[in-house]
Amino acid sequence: MPNSIFANAKASALEAKLLGSERLSRMIDCARPSDALKVLQETGFGEGLSVPPSEAEKLIEAEERAYTAFVRETSPSEKLTRFLLARYDYHNAEAVMRAKYLKRDAKSMTGAEGAYPLALMEEKIFADDYGAFGAELSAALAAADELFVGGVATGRQINTLFSRAKFRDLSALARGDKALSEIAALRADAANIGIALRTRSAARAAEMTVAGGVLTAEEIAYLAEESAENIREKFRYSPRKEMISAALDDFAAGQPLTSLERIADGAAVTVLARDRYTDEGNRPFMRYCFKKTAEIANVRIVMSCLNNGAEKAVIRARVRETL
Repeated sequence: MPNSIFANAKASALEAKLLGSERLSRMIDCARPSDALKVLQETGFGEGLSVPPSEAEKLIEAEERAYTAFVRETSPSEKLTRFLLARYDYHNAEAVMRAKYLKRDAKSMTGAEGAYPLALMEEKIFADDYGAFGAELSAALAAADELFVGGVATGRQINTLFSRAKFRDLSALARGDKALSEIAALRADAANIGIALRTRSAARAAEMTVAGGVLTAEEIAYLAEESAENIREKFRYSPRKEMISAALDDFAAGQPLTSLERIADGAAVTVLARDRYTDEGNRPFMRYCFKKTAEIANVRIVMSCLNNGAEKAVIRARVRETL
């Protein structure tokens, strides 16, 4: 496995090739999706793949595969690799488990390959052999298998099962690294704020709450059942005030909690931006990886919005932090 010096140097070189806020802004301002696609092609985004605007997702998926391959090949530690790629591994594991019992082709349901090869996932999961994966993912697979075999599995149950396992895993993988621990906690709290406001039930929220955040079970229950006015008052000095306020604003407007999602997705870039001039340990490598995932998310948002005729102000409000 490469060392920190190599990983940091490679990441720093690649960071200079990121889209950046100027190009992203140009994409948003484009009159047509095809013009935005040309901006992407200037940077080689999408591994040189040529597609029409309506198929921009193929371009994004190609870039995502290139990114996850970079992490697997360059990351200086196994724990960091698993942290950075957990979202892909848990998505793919859940998809393969669903494909197994729905009698569908797993390849049509999986995304970019994470730390675990897709071929290995399909082979082991279809064979009921979960020992090749980390403890949390193995336990989630075994529990999901039991639900499917018992004929009691529901979409929400399975999704909650893998989501809770993922956050427990992220919390454990981040242990010992202050920045990663803060990022994991921010994302866990964002997930729990969203759960509380969407369910509007303390009991239901408790069934879905993820681990690793700083919000207590009592605070999550309060978020689920109290009025917006009371919630704002209770959390006015909370370190999660910004996230809660943004979520309440969207909820009051009857909109999806996109502001909360934006803050949560940008948490990693925001945390690492505070010590942007620190080259200690794996920081340059980590900064690039989180910036790259933010870039991919932003391209997906911009192209989807442009293809659907969204207003420029709406698109700008949805893009993630890219400091």
